[in-house]
Amino acid sequence: MVYEGIRAEDIRQGCKAYHQYEFAYDKAYVSYIADKNQDKWANPDRLDCNEVKRVVRFANQWKSRVPKNDETIRRLLNNLKTEVPRLNTLQSATLLDVKLDEATKQMIKECFDTITRSPVRNDGVTRVRRPVGTSKMLHAAINDKLFVAWDEKIQEGYIGHIVRSLRIDIVSNAGVLYAGAFLPMMQEIAKQAVSEVMNQENLPYEDAIQSFTDHCENNNSLAKIIDEYNYARFTAGML
Repeated sequence: MVYEGIRAEDIRQGCKAYHQYEFAYDKAYVSYIADKNQDKWANPDRLDCNEVKRVVRFANQWKSRVPKNDETIRRLLNNLKTEVPRLNTLQSATLLDVKLDEATKQMIKECFDTITRSPVRNDGVTRVRRPVGTSKMLHAAINDKLFVAWDEKIQEGYIGHIVRSLRIDIVSNAGVLYAGAFLPMMQEIAKQAVSEVMNQENLPYEDAIQSFTDHCENNNSLAKIIDEYNYARFTAGML
């Protein structure tokens, strides 16, 4: 497995490299997290086009290429109003403690696909957006302690072998690949890192989590720290 050899120190070094070189990306992230209207995401009936434009603008600052015309924004708003209440049932979950049973993975898969796909247009065509933006929206807008973002190079690094062996397309199978393969891999990486810190530093579980995040930049969540490692390793080739 790709993730079996990833050590806690590898993640820390990746995180350090990310913060040394990716100032623009990190500035966009910090700005969005600080400025987003948390009340609207917690109560999605209050979501509006302005808030959707804000999260799309954030995702596109990370080269997600989410269309931002008015029609797309309206359709995305409708999809989010449908699916965010379901995703908010995981609002208190973290990457470490979420129970990724079949029901939970199926729910995440369905929400991911709905958000990624636009509704059928009048001419009967269903447009499928790139799933990179959806992962960034889930992380930044829904739960930054649970959902880990990905991009094409990170997808290839972790699930490329699955895609090739099954001869499937990532875009049209994004939900099941994200919820059924990628997110469980990220959880295993997080658990391995915390377990390693527990053993190396002779710490109980909660203290090991704190020690691990304290030694990374900005005291971010494990989900964000692992994303930074993934970016440094697969996207930027820093490691």
